[in-house]
Amino acid sequence: MLAASVAFFATVGTAAFAVVYIVQDQRAVHRVSEVAAATHIPTQSELGLPKGVIALQRVKDAGEFEQVLGFKPFIPKQLPDTTKDDLSLSITLPDDNGVRLGRIGYSTSDTAVAGITGPTVVLMESQGAPAADANSQLMRLTGGNGRVLVATIGCKGLTLDVQLFFGPAPAEGEPFLTPYMTDVSQRFLDGLSRQCGNQP
Repeated sequence: MLAASVAFFATVGTAAFAVVYIVQDQRAVHRVSEVAAATHIPTQSELGLPKGVIALQRVKDAGEFEQVLGFKPFIPKQLPDTTKDDLSLSITLPDDNGVRLGRIGYSTSDTAVAGITGPTVVLMESQGAPAADANSQLMRLTGGNGRVLVATIGCKGLTLDVQLFFGPAPAEGEPFLTPYMTDVSQRFLDGLSRQCGNQP
């Protein structure tokens, strides 16, 4: 799902560097558990996590985010009305090639519109342009729980993987998409594209 085309490696000093690792299934964003505090930063594969589960390291602020990843976090200027502005910053543990991604997360309010809650907004960020086959249009993510729409856009030297999580999961025979989901998601994506200078 991540469409970053340029790999990058962040070197972190080892002097008393203690972190708490968070395991989070991107397909079900509310299941979070702490794994361990450690001075060694393992790779994703060293943790032996199930497919679709990634390990995240929380960072305290944008400065620490930039120090580790080498770029400032891209912060949306505007969020959907039903998304809280309680910003959460984290970075992935390195993959086997040393690649780490930034994660910007916003939780949803409990407000339902036409029976739909959300979106919870997640931006996975990396340096470089999107891959040639990246889809900049909103598409349905069929795996996991609930309703998820994703898109990948370029943004001033970064690749942004936009993930919008809605709930509840559709009941049998109920359509996956609703007019509310389509409208709020497209407006948010259009706003990101304007902020990134991709459209007027």
